Amino acid sequence: MLIITPSDFSLASADGPTVVLSWATSANGQQVNDHGSCGASLLPADEDVVLVLPVRAVSWHRVAVPKVAASRLRAVLDGLLEERVLSDTGALHFALEPGGRAGQTVWVAACQKAWLQSWLQALEAAGRPVSRIVPALWPTAAGSGHTVHWAHDEGDRVWLATANPLGVRCVPLRENGSSTFGDSSFGHLGSATDSSTEHLLSGSDPANTQWFADPSITALAEQVCNQRFDLMPPPAWLLRCAQSDWNLAQFDLSLSSGARRGQRLRQTLRQWRSAPAWRPARWGLAALLAVQLLGLNAAAWHERSSLDAKRQAVRQTLQQTFPNVTLVLDAPLQMQRELALLQQASGSLSTGDLETMLAALAQAAPGEPATPGSADYSESEGRFGQWTAPEEQLRSLQQALQASGWQARFDGSTLSLRPAPP
Repeated sequence: MLIITPSDFSLASADGPTVVLSWATSANGQQVNDHGSCGASLLPADEDVVLVLPVRAVSWHRVAVPKVAASRLRAVLDGLLEERVLSDTGALHFALEPGGRAGQTVWVAACQKAWLQSWLQALEAAGRPVSRIVPALWPTAAGSGHTVHWAHDEGDRVWLATANPLGVRCVPLRENGSSTFGDSSFGHLGSATDSSTEHLLSGSDPANTQWFADPSITALAEQVCNQRFDLMPPPAWLLRCAQSDWNLAQFDLSLSSGARRGQRLRQTLRQWRSAPAWRPARWGLAALLAVQLLGLNAAAWHERSSLDAKRQAVRQTLQQTFPNVTLVLDAPLQMQRELALLQQASGSLSTGDLETMLAALAQAAPGEPATPGSADYSESEGRFGQWTAPEEQLRSLQQALQASGWQARFDGSTLSLRPAPP
């Protein structure tokens, strides 16, 4: 994943030759692998590019959206926000909060459409088409009381951005220990909330408030706000933005449905592979696979042991019954041969004798007799031909012989018959 943002929003024109982008890469969406600053044409290559819009590029508006068809939603937003912004709504790009839809009260993000489109076109021309657009800061969940402060350096000024359930505000910090209060959200876009910045800074619950700062300006931020800040390097902040559920690529800037599905799939796989919240599930799956593998190996070992035990029992039976057999290679075949030798020695018929085959033929056709006109016997195999019975009767004879345990097959009009192997 490649995460990019303009290094200096005040000078960030996509057509400018000196425009610099701050970037960070992450292989798993959880840790930053590399980061830097360069022009669009020098950015690292990646199939998943996330564009982070600076805080001052986006204004926030809380509106109750009536239930309308998706095709009319953009026009409805124009009417709802016409009195809230200082610019023509047709020149702005709007996006709903994650999961927001018609019939709900939702946060709507607004930014200059021409400016955003110029960046998207410039990045696509550089071979880095954007797959997601996310804000650098967004309102926190309603009712949570959660507040996030972020002190960062952009251009030649230091800014303090604040987000809470009331909205997002960005003010510059001065080195003399004071701050300029008021709305600084993209100039003419308008304010996201009527609450003063003093209230945002002093009225939050300390237990639900986070203070982050770029390491290079932490001392200044702590001096101005009289508050301890946690270090948050810019690459780590970019990764935090990319981990959010926000995607401002909506309405006329939305991706195709196939691209969105691929994007969601990649994000889901990244979270499953690396997110700490999924660690118990990953360990559970690994344990389940290990148990299954051990179970299969144990079952295979048990089957092999059982088969070896049966083979050993057959060998012992052969050698106990026929002590003269000292080398066992194929116990069932050797036992059949020894039995055949005993039958020959005693004058008894074996299954491989011609008389036994003729008796089997007679028994397999108890009704109308099927008599062969020729017989040829050799090495426990009989070949019978010149049948007087019709073909259907011969097929029935063959099936009856096979059901009785004989190997019977017709080669033309000749029936080959031999005992089935042990």
